[in-house]
Amino acid sequence: MRARAALRVAMLAVITGLIGCADEGSGSTSEAPPFVFRSLKLNQKKPDGLMDWSLNSPEARYELSRQLVRARDPIALLYKDGKPSFRVQSDLALVVNDGEQILLEGDVRLQQLNGAKLLIQGDRLRWQPEQGLLLIEQRPRATDGASRIGASEAQLQQRTNDLTLNGVVELERWNEDADASNPDTTLRTGPAQWNLDTGLLNAQGPVLGQRRDEEGTVLEQLQGQNLRGNTIQGDITVQAPVNVQIPREKGVLRAQDTTWNFREQTIRSEQPFEADLDEAQIAGGRFRADLNDTTIDVISDCRIEQPGEKLTADRCLWNWQSEEVLAEGNVQLLREANDQITRASRLEGRVGEEGLITFTAPGGKVESQVRFRSDEQDPSSGRRNQSAPVEF
Repeated sequence: MRARAALRVAMLAVITGLIGCADEGSGSTSEAPPFVFRSLKLNQKKPDGLMDWSLNSPEARYELSRQLVRARDPIALLYKDGKPSFRVQSDLALVVNDGEQILLEGDVRLQQLNGAKLLIQGDRLRWQPEQGLLLIEQRPRATDGASRIGASEAQLQQRTNDLTLNGVVELERWNEDADASNPDTTLRTGPAQWNLDTGLLNAQGPVLGQRRDEEGTVLEQLQGQNLRGNTIQGDITVQAPVNVQIPREKGVLRAQDTTWNFREQTIRSEQPFEADLDEAQIAGGRFRADLNDTTIDVISDCRIEQPGEKLTADRCLWNWQSEEVLAEGNVQLLREANDQITRASRLEGRVGEEGLITFTAPGGKVESQVRFRSDEQDPSSGRRNQSAPVEF
């Protein structure tokens, strides 16, 4: 009400001046023509006296009967705790009912003045100054140096800097020196809540993340349920069940809650997981995947199973581009053929054409135990001879 009253007083003051200068010989009409202002300045303060918002325009027209102001090239400042937080500008502003609502149209831009310096853009914005709400209804998108987030509709709460994103929400990222029109990483979710001050982000599922090469081929794809994270820290956690696919290598990883750091391009989980690599299965207590180095590090309780073999180790490292596999710490390889058991501190392997891993121990100390079974039968006992295990 204070803003509407202030606006009414400002309008009446200018109108009085214009009437005093009007042509006395002009005849009266049923509807007065709009009054033209060479400048328009509006502002509102909060009850504690701190500035809440201000709006300036180099030219405006006021329709008295409709209580409507049309302002050209408006620029507004939004304040938080008495300090400017956003600069808002557009091609046109309609001030309705003496400031009850302000409609911005054209190239609408909300520039964050501190923090991440986020730029929020759209084609149409409804602003309710009394409630401190700004609703972007057409093509809302927010951009910083290396990412862009878009939605069907976005609403900014001026006093808390909470940004609500509705519809399908899409986050796109690219390297800082790359073309922003060709992002290498995308993440899609349902409606989301994002606080621009703290960076806290919560989004409904389903969640779909993809990383692509320059030709647009999907390198890795992540799917999960709801999402929570912090964009300032760079961590986004996708809630279980989580499925990560590596199409080129026919690799599929199934995990619990999984965290993606979009700055470092890493994926990690502190909970047990399973992975399929064509004919081989990999499992462990927790993992960390470096997408740039194309490696998955099984940090604890590594288990690899494939036809005829089973390997356990403290840690395993798999590079899905070079197809190299490394097992370290208390390594034990069980082969069904001859009940062979091989123990070592380190084994190296490589994935073959059919997805099977062949292990070797170049230059390392290996202990193997092999059991040979005899096909001959002991005539005195009527049983087959059982040979003792051979160790070497």
